[in-house]
Formats: sequence, C-alpha cells, structure tokens
Amino acid sequence: MMKKVILYLILGTLSNAAELTVSYKVDGMMCSTNCPGKVNEALKGVDGIKSCNVDFDTKTATVIYNDEKINSDAIAKTISKGTYYKVTESSPSFLERLFDKIWG
Repeated sequence: MMKKVILYLILGTLSNAAELTVSYKVDGMMCSTNCPGKVNEALKGVDGIKSCNVDFDTKTATVIYNDEKINSDAIAKTISKGTYYKVTESSPSFLERLFDKIWG
C-alpha cells in the first residue's frame, strides 16, 4: 500500500511540474563583465524563461524555465544564436531531474 502511495505522489508531481532547472556549458566567453550579460540578454523576454544565472568562472549558465512553454534545446539554440557561443546542456542524471521535478 505504501509503495502505491509513493508512486502516485511521484507521478502526480511529475505530471503537474512545469518548472525545470538546467545548466548549460557556455564555451566562448572571454570576459567576466560583458559575456555573462550577453547570455542573459539573449534570453531576455523569451516566453517561459524564469531566470538565468551565468557563472563566468565555471563557464555555465543555469536557467529556470517552464517546460510547457519552451524546451531545453530551444534555450541552448536561443543562447547560441544571440551570442555566437557554443552552448551545450550539462546533462543531469535521471535521478537529479526526477528530484528536481519533485522538490525543485
């Protein structure tokens, strides 16, 4: 019985969750002042993007977005198109994504 309750909670959370956090590797940033701003500017006003935090030292951008409005690939393409940087998703494991949807 307890297993069924846990399963229903997980499935219910997954079906209702719309907000995800994904990190991207951003290759090509040369300065700590303007380059992070270019990444943020590329996502400014894009429907579904809640926030973007760029870390120049690690060359990553962490984006919180609504997966019902935009997907991870579209975000990477939008950043690349707006900045000419090479952008690839830093793929979290299945469990990291699962727990992010449940408790994120």
